[in-house]
Amino acid sequence: MSKDLRLSARWHLTTAAVLVALALFLFLPGTAEAHAVLLRSDPSQDALLRTAPTEVRLWFSEDLNPTLSSAAVVNSHSQRVDKGDAHVSSSDHRELDLGLKANLPPDVYVVVWRSVSNVDGHVLRGSFLFTIVEPNGTVPHLNANAPPPGQDLLGGGNTSSLYTGQIDAVGLFNLVAVTLSELGAIFWVGAQLWRFFVLEAVPTGENSDNPEAQAIVEAMPSRFSRRFAVPTLLLLLVANLGVLVGQALFLSNGQWSGALAPSLLLSMVTSSRFGAFWLGREVVILLALAVALYQLLARRLPSPFERACAWLNLLLGLALFGAMTLSSHAAAVSSNIFLFSVLIDWLHLLGSAFWIGGMFYIVTCYLPLLEPQAPPLRAQSLTTVLPYYSPWAIAGVVLLTVTGPFSASVHLTSPAELVTTAYGRALLIKIVLVAALLATSAFHVLLLRPRLKKEYGKYAYGLERLEQSQAHPIAQQTEQTAETSEASIQQRRWIRQLKLREKRLTRLTGRLTTVLRWEPLLGVGVLICVGLMNIFAGTLTPTTALNQTAPTASSTATPKPLTTSATTSDGRFTVTLTISPNRFGTNTFTVKVSDRQTQRPATQIGVTLYLNMLDMDMGTEVLNLQPATDGSFSGHGDLTMSGDWLARVQVRTLDNKLHEAQIKFFTPF
Repeated sequence: MSKDLRLSARWHLTTAAVLVALALFLFLPGTAEAHAVLLRSDPSQDALLRTAPTEVRLWFSEDLNPTLSSAAVVNSHSQRVDKGDAHVSSSDHRELDLGLKANLPPDVYVVVWRSVSNVDGHVLRGSFLFTIVEPNGTVPHLNANAPPPGQDLLGGGNTSSLYTGQIDAVGLFNLVAVTLSELGAIFWVGAQLWRFFVLEAVPTGENSDNPEAQAIVEAMPSRFSRRFAVPTLLLLLVANLGVLVGQALFLSNGQWSGALAPSLLLSMVTSSRFGAFWLGREVVILLALAVALYQLLARRLPSPFERACAWLNLLLGLALFGAMTLSSHAAAVSSNIFLFSVLIDWLHLLGSAFWIGGMFYIVTCYLPLLEPQAPPLRAQSLTTVLPYYSPWAIAGVVLLTVTGPFSASVHLTSPAELVTTAYGRALLIKIVLVAALLATSAFHVLLLRPRLKKEYGKYAYGLERLEQSQAHPIAQQTEQTAETSEASIQQRRWIRQLKLREKRLTRLTGRLTTVLRWEPLLGVGVLICVGLMNIFAGTLTPTTALNQTAPTASSTATPKPLTTSATTSDGRFTVTLTISPNRFGTNTFTVKVSDRQTQRPATQIGVTLYLNMLDMDMGTEVLNLQPATDGSFSGHGDLTMSGDWLARVQVRTLDNKLHEAQIKFFTPF
């Protein structure tokens, strides 16, 4: 009875958590950035100034790490013109300031910045231009044949997948570290949840007539403690160290010697909130490792000590999830929804532990104990134990389903980013894998297990009848020989039926265990997608990053204005796009639209231009073009690097319909 009460209390607790998550999802929407993104600056991007500024001020979306965030300013000849005093403002931890040398001459100046989030430790780099014009109003320009100014500042430029959406060496290292960290934590916490919420719920009386089945249930925690607890925690310890080194690789531009420098690692741990909670992760893991080693070396513990260790492991696991959440993107939100965002992310991890961690526990600690057993015993155990896991797996699915969209709504600013950004595409793949997991779970829960339970019921009934017939005393008298013969025939029939049913049990248990063994691979895929979303989060940033690679031979030619035409997808308009001067930096975009039926310019329209870099996922720049006196529409925008671009020209007519044309073009440096 007490066990039933404990199960009921745990189920009510999980239901309450799900309801809280659902309420937060529905009523507390919020926005956050994936990293410390540059929001605005003074001087502003592409500003034309008649007097030289004395300082540059930058405002970001998150609190900055004051030790590692920095900025620099160079002129068109890559000469430093700042005072080298970049610092985070004491009054606003999201503001980065640096002074400039006095009386800067007319020139084009490049501000190169590096932001290190104080929340999640992630690194972003970027740059923008401002220009001091000549006294007569002449606007200086960059030398088209010279290398990009400031390309070697602050550790170099685009170092990794944070910007490009492509896996490089640094991105791969971070992907492995983050995935192993998530996988280890979810497996280890999932094992603690299995012990408390599944194994303790299995009534001992249900297997009292079969001590072998009861022994399997009792052996699972011991198997985890002896074989998996210590290796999993050691993996977690190393993987979390890899997370820190991965962040250091971004700061050192992929140089291992710089990333492993003790001074850099120490400053990362001691100078930010991310470092404090990262250290908290390692402390929790070390405490759990000490408990695991104690259980392993002590072998046989008194029941109260064993119980205390189990509770301590569970609390440490939940604390580990808390430290992971507080050093993740979930903590990078405005203060009014901070607690709710962190709670949502914590519940998301808890749901993963219930569902995905539980599947790993089944594969590593349950199925190996079943393998040497006879098919009837395997069938009995599967149909007895797994039903106690199903409610918690469903709870995990509900938590993931409810909290996942909330997390996506926090980080994605528009549905289009699901397709246009590497982060969004990784999220889409994760959704597909979760759907596949749901389908697989539904297959064995709703189809395989009921069939196995039904078949085992038939086998148990046949076995009972056979035992009854064998226990019936066989008459020894001659006149009872016919009856004895008939009973013997019936026994042989039951034996044949039992053999057939045992074959069916063997086949069905084989199918079910095969599904259970392969199902966690989908869970691994989900966690890999989580790692990809972590390293691709920079592709969501709306900032313009400076291309730090040297120009190719084809890009050193003198740029010329580009004029090209295209037809809208519905065939109604011809769009002519002119880009001047079509080079790195600020350009003028002019669009002329003509009606294909009347061959006359269309002027009673609105025109919007969307620019996307095809060689590097840098987000979308949106230009709302303004009408000119000659019937064209024009505006100014940046082409932030040389290479292949896609321009989507969107024409809005008076009837509020949209007509779109796509134009690909190449921009030399």
